Amino acid sequence: MLPEIRHAKIIEALNETGSVKVSDISKSFQVTEKTIREDLEKLEQRGILKRVHGGAVLVEHDDSMLPILKRRVRQRPEKEQIAMEAARLIEDGQIVLLDAGSTTLELASLIKDRELTVVTNDTKIADMLAASHQIELCVLGGYRRKGTYTIIGPSAIQMMDELNVDIAFLGCTGIDLQRGLSIFHREEAELKKRMMKASRKVVLLADHSKFDRTALVSFAALEEIHMLITDADTSSAMAEQIEQRGIQVVRAER
Repeated sequence: MLPEIRHAKIIEALNETGSVKVSDISKSFQVTEKTIREDLEKLEQRGILKRVHGGAVLVEHDDSMLPILKRRVRQRPEKEQIAMEAARLIEDGQIVLLDAGSTTLELASLIKDRELTVVTNDTKIADMLAASHQIELCVLGGYRRKGTYTIIGPSAIQMMDELNVDIAFLGCTGIDLQRGLSIFHREEAELKKRMMKASRKVVLLADHSKFDRTALVSFAALEEIHMLITDADTSSAMAEQIEQRGIQVVRAER
Protein backbone atom coordinates (compact mmCIF):
# COMPACT_ATOMS: atom_id res chain seq x y z
CA MET A 1 0.00 0.00 0.00
CA LEU A 2 1.37 3.39 -1.04
CA PRO A 3 2.14 5.86 1.79
CA GLU A 4 -0.37 8.42 0.51
CA ILE A 5 -3.12 5.78 0.55
CA ARG A 6 -2.21 4.81 4.12
CA HIS A 7 -2.28 8.47 5.11
CA ALA A 8 -5.73 8.95 3.58
CA LYS A 9 -7.07 5.88 5.40
CA ILE A 10 -5.55 7.05 8.69
CA ILE A 11 -7.27 10.41 8.20
CA GLU A 12 -10.59 8.68 7.52
CA ALA A 13 -10.20 6.63 10.72
CA LEU A 14 -9.48 9.79 12.71
CA ASN A 15 -12.44 11.48 11.09
CA GLU A 16 -14.72 8.68 12.29
CA THR A 17 -13.40 7.93 15.77
CA GLY A 18 -11.08 10.76 16.80
CA SER A 19 -8.17 8.43 17.59
CA VAL A 20 -6.16 5.52 16.17
CA LYS A 21 -3.83 2.88 17.57
CA VAL A 22 -0.53 1.96 15.95
CA SER A 23 -1.07 -1.76 16.57
CA ASP A 24 -4.55 -1.77 15.00
CA ILE A 25 -3.48 0.15 11.89
CA SER A 26 -0.38 -2.00 11.49
CA LYS A 27 -2.49 -5.16 11.40
CA SER A 28 -5.12 -3.62 9.13
CA PHE A 29 -2.58 -2.33 6.59
CA GLN A 30 -0.24 -5.33 6.97
CA VAL A 31 2.81 -3.14 7.51
CA THR A 32 5.19 -2.81 10.45
CA GLU A 33 4.42 -0.65 13.46
CA LYS A 34 7.59 1.31 12.66
CA THR A 35 6.08 2.25 9.28
CA ILE A 36 2.85 3.41 10.92
CA ARG A 37 4.74 5.48 13.47
CA GLU A 38 6.59 7.17 10.59
CA ASP A 39 3.24 7.84 8.89
CA LEU A 40 1.86 9.40 12.07
CA GLU A 41 4.95 11.55 12.44
CA LYS A 42 4.51 12.95 8.92
CA LEU A 43 0.81 13.65 9.50
CA GLU A 44 1.62 15.34 12.79
CA GLN A 45 4.06 17.63 10.98
CA ARG A 46 1.14 18.66 8.74
CA GLY A 47 -0.92 19.58 11.79
CA ILE A 48 -3.50 16.86 11.18
CA LEU A 49 -3.03 14.79 14.34
CA LYS A 50 -1.18 14.63 17.64
CA ARG A 51 0.83 11.56 18.49
CA VAL A 52 0.18 9.97 21.86
CA HIS A 53 1.48 6.80 23.49
CA GLY A 54 0.49 3.89 21.25
CA GLY A 55 -1.23 5.94 18.58
CA ALA A 56 -2.60 9.36 17.70
CA VAL A 57 -5.59 11.62 18.30
CA LEU A 58 -7.37 14.15 16.14
CA VAL A 59 -6.14 17.72 16.40
CA GLU A 60 -9.06 19.92 17.43
CA HIS A 61 -8.36 23.57 16.78
CA ASP A 62 -9.50 26.19 14.30
CA ASP A 63 -6.43 25.79 12.07
CA SER A 64 -6.83 22.04 11.57
CA MET A 65 -7.34 21.12 7.91
CA LEU A 66 -9.05 17.79 8.54
CA PRO A 67 -12.43 17.95 6.76
CA ILE A 68 -14.72 16.59 9.47
CA LEU A 69 -18.41 17.42 9.50
CA LYS A 70 -18.39 19.74 12.49
CA ARG A 71 -16.12 22.16 10.61
CA ARG A 72 -18.97 23.05 8.26
CA VAL A 73 -19.99 25.67 10.82
CA ARG A 74 -16.55 27.33 10.99
CA GLN A 75 -15.94 30.56 9.06
CA ARG A 76 -19.71 30.54 8.45
CA PRO A 77 -20.04 34.32 7.90
CA GLU A 78 -17.09 34.28 5.47
CA LYS A 79 -18.57 31.35 3.56
CA GLU A 80 -21.90 33.16 3.26
CA GLN A 81 -20.19 36.27 1.90
CA ILE A 82 -18.21 34.23 -0.62
CA ALA A 83 -21.37 32.41 -1.71
CA MET A 84 -23.19 35.72 -2.30
CA GLU A 85 -20.40 36.88 -4.62
CA ALA A 86 -20.44 33.54 -6.43
CA ALA A 87 -24.22 33.68 -6.95
CA ARG A 88 -23.82 36.95 -8.87
CA LEU A 89 -21.79 35.12 -11.53
CA ILE A 90 -24.56 32.67 -12.37
CA GLU A 91 -26.95 33.38 -15.24
CA ASP A 92 -30.37 31.79 -15.57
CA GLY A 93 -30.39 28.74 -17.82
CA GLN A 94 -26.75 27.85 -17.17
CA ILE A 95 -25.32 24.45 -16.30
CA VAL A 96 -23.66 24.95 -12.92
CA LEU A 97 -21.37 22.52 -11.10
CA LEU A 98 -21.24 22.65 -7.31
CA ASP A 99 -18.32 20.72 -5.85
CA ALA A 100 -18.86 19.08 -2.47
CA GLY A 101 -18.22 21.42 0.44
CA SER A 102 -19.58 23.86 2.99
CA THR A 103 -19.18 27.02 0.88
CA THR A 104 -20.86 25.45 -2.15
CA LEU A 105 -23.66 24.36 0.19
CA GLU A 106 -24.16 28.02 1.08
CA LEU A 107 -24.20 28.83 -2.64
CA ALA A 108 -26.80 26.13 -3.30
CA SER A 109 -29.13 27.77 -0.78
CA LEU A 110 -28.94 31.02 -2.74
CA ILE A 111 -29.77 29.55 -6.14
CA LYS A 112 -32.35 26.91 -5.27
CA ASP A 113 -35.22 28.95 -6.76
CA ARG A 114 -33.53 29.80 -10.06
CA GLU A 115 -33.91 28.20 -13.49
CA LEU A 116 -30.67 26.22 -13.65
CA THR A 117 -29.20 22.81 -14.25
CA VAL A 118 -27.01 21.88 -11.28
CA VAL A 119 -24.45 19.09 -11.21
CA THR A 120 -23.08 18.05 -7.82
CA ASN A 121 -21.26 15.30 -5.93
CA ASP A 122 -22.52 16.46 -2.53
CA THR A 123 -25.46 14.55 -1.04
CA LYS A 124 -26.41 17.47 1.24
CA ILE A 125 -26.52 19.87 -1.71
CA ALA A 126 -28.54 17.32 -3.67
CA ASP A 127 -31.01 16.98 -0.78
CA MET A 128 -31.39 20.77 -0.59
CA LEU A 129 -32.06 21.16 -4.32
CA ALA A 130 -34.20 18.05 -4.79
CA ALA A 131 -37.39 19.84 -3.75
CA SER A 132 -36.86 22.73 -6.16
CA HIS A 133 -39.24 22.89 -9.14
CA GLN A 134 -36.85 25.19 -11.03
CA ILE A 135 -33.60 23.21 -10.68
CA GLU A 136 -32.75 20.39 -13.08
CA LEU A 137 -30.59 18.28 -10.78
CA CYS A 138 -27.79 15.91 -11.84
CA VAL A 139 -26.16 13.98 -8.99
CA LEU A 140 -22.91 12.18 -9.75
CA GLY A 141 -23.01 8.48 -8.94
CA GLY A 142 -20.51 6.64 -6.78
CA TYR A 143 -19.97 6.03 -3.10
CA ARG A 144 -19.98 8.39 -0.16
CA ARG A 145 -16.63 9.03 1.47
CA LYS A 146 -16.98 8.10 5.13
CA GLY A 147 -17.68 10.96 7.49
CA THR A 148 -18.59 13.37 4.68
CA TYR A 149 -21.35 14.18 2.20
CA THR A 150 -18.93 13.76 -0.71
CA ILE A 151 -19.54 11.26 -3.53
CA ILE A 152 -16.40 9.92 -5.23
CA GLY A 153 -15.29 6.89 -7.24
CA PRO A 154 -14.98 5.65 -10.84
CA SER A 155 -18.69 6.09 -11.57
CA ALA A 156 -18.59 9.75 -10.63
CA ILE A 157 -15.52 10.29 -12.80
CA GLN A 158 -17.13 8.51 -15.76
CA MET A 159 -20.27 10.63 -15.46
CA MET A 160 -18.20 13.80 -15.22
CA ASP A 161 -16.33 12.90 -18.39
CA GLU A 162 -19.64 12.89 -20.28
CA LEU A 163 -20.87 16.28 -19.08
CA ASN A 164 -20.37 19.86 -20.27
CA VAL A 165 -20.58 22.64 -17.69
CA ASP A 166 -20.85 26.42 -18.07
CA ILE A 167 -19.39 27.36 -14.70
CA ALA A 168 -17.91 25.23 -11.91
CA PHE A 169 -17.52 26.25 -8.29
CA LEU A 170 -14.81 24.21 -6.58
CA GLY A 171 -13.37 23.99 -3.09
CA CYS A 172 -10.08 22.75 -1.72
CA THR A 173 -8.29 22.11 1.57
CA GLY A 174 -5.08 24.02 0.93
CA ILE A 175 -3.79 26.75 -1.40
CA ASP A 176 -0.06 27.24 -1.89
CA LEU A 177 1.59 29.47 -4.50
CA GLN A 178 4.07 26.74 -5.44
CA ARG A 179 2.11 23.53 -4.82
CA GLY A 180 -1.22 24.82 -6.08
CA LEU A 181 -4.57 23.47 -4.87
CA SER A 182 -4.65 20.37 -2.69
CA ILE A 183 -6.95 18.02 -0.78
CA PHE A 184 -6.50 14.84 1.24
CA HIS A 185 -7.90 12.11 -0.99
CA ARG A 186 -6.55 10.87 -4.32
CA GLU A 187 -9.94 9.82 -5.73
CA GLU A 188 -11.51 13.16 -4.90
CA ALA A 189 -8.52 14.92 -6.47
CA GLU A 190 -9.03 12.97 -9.70
CA LEU A 191 -12.72 13.90 -9.75
CA LYS A 192 -11.88 17.59 -9.28
CA LYS A 193 -9.52 17.40 -12.27
CA ARG A 194 -12.35 16.06 -14.42
CA MET A 195 -14.69 18.76 -13.13
CA MET A 196 -12.23 21.43 -14.22
CA LYS A 197 -11.75 19.83 -17.62
CA ALA A 198 -15.51 19.72 -18.25
CA SER A 199 -16.09 23.38 -17.35
CA ARG A 200 -15.86 26.52 -19.46
CA LYS A 201 -15.18 28.63 -16.36
CA VAL A 202 -13.65 27.43 -13.09
CA VAL A 203 -14.19 29.46 -9.91
CA LEU A 204 -12.43 28.54 -6.68
CA LEU A 205 -14.27 29.36 -3.45
CA ALA A 206 -11.87 29.57 -0.51
CA ASP A 207 -11.90 31.47 2.78
CA HIS A 208 -8.72 32.90 4.30
CA SER A 209 -7.99 29.78 6.37
CA LYS A 210 -7.07 27.80 3.23
CA PHE A 211 -4.04 29.88 2.20
CA ASP A 212 -0.38 28.93 2.72
CA ARG A 213 -1.41 25.32 3.35
CA THR A 214 -0.87 22.05 1.55
CA ALA A 215 -2.89 18.89 2.00
CA LEU A 216 -1.86 15.41 0.87
CA VAL A 217 -2.68 15.49 -2.86
CA SER A 218 -2.30 18.41 -5.28
CA PHE A 219 -4.93 18.46 -8.04
CA ALA A 220 -4.32 21.72 -9.93
CA ALA A 221 -1.95 24.62 -10.37
CA LEU A 222 -3.33 28.04 -9.51
CA GLU A 223 -3.12 29.02 -13.17
CA GLU A 224 -5.72 26.40 -14.05
CA ILE A 225 -8.55 28.36 -12.42
CA HIS A 226 -10.15 31.47 -13.88
CA MET A 227 -11.32 33.20 -10.73
CA LEU A 228 -10.85 33.06 -6.96
CA ILE A 229 -13.52 34.30 -4.57
CA THR A 230 -12.32 34.70 -1.00
CA ASP A 231 -13.19 36.78 2.06
CA ALA A 232 -11.95 40.14 3.27
CA ASP A 233 -9.54 38.55 5.76
CA THR A 234 -7.36 37.18 2.97
CA SER A 235 -4.30 39.44 2.80
CA SER A 236 -3.94 42.00 0.03
CA ALA A 237 -0.43 40.68 -0.60
CA MET A 238 -1.71 37.17 -1.23
CA ALA A 239 -4.48 38.45 -3.50
CA GLU A 240 -1.98 40.49 -5.51
CA GLN A 241 0.37 37.53 -5.97
CA ILE A 242 -2.49 35.45 -7.32
CA GLU A 243 -3.69 38.24 -9.60
CA GLN A 244 -0.18 38.48 -11.05
CA ARG A 245 -0.73 34.97 -12.40
CA GLY A 246 -3.65 36.16 -14.50
CA ILE A 247 -6.38 35.03 -12.10
CA GLN A 248 -9.25 37.33 -11.21
CA VAL A 249 -9.55 37.69 -7.44
CA VAL A 250 -12.72 38.84 -5.67
CA ARG A 251 -12.58 39.58 -1.95
CA ALA A 252 -16.10 39.48 -0.55
CA GLU A 253 -17.20 42.41 1.59
CA ARG A 254 -18.15 41.83 5.20
